[in-house]
Amino acid sequence: MPYVTLTPNHSLQVSMTKVSFTPAQKKQLIEQYAELLVDNMDVKTLAQYVLDDLVFTYGEFTSTELKENIDDYDPELFDELVDNVTAPSVTLSVVK
Repeated sequence: MPYVTLTPNHSLQVSMTKVSFTPAQKKQLIEQYAELLVDNMDVKTLAQYVLDDLVFTYGEFTSTELKENIDDYDPELFDELVDNVTAPSVTLSVVK
């Protein structure tokens, strides 16, 4: 895979061994690439990506941080969600 290096006079040099950018250049490259990816996503794919990212992010929170975040969104929501996940589930079977 070829690598791109920016030389001191800001020209691009393609090689097979190294990529070197300033932090600002790397940030700009990442932003441009991310924007292209998002622009090419349909709404369903974009929504799934955001959902996956939020689930991962909130999975890194402590229980206290999670409660605080949910309370900031809606002060009554945390208790409702706790009830949803702690209530016993009921499975119904249909007998014919």
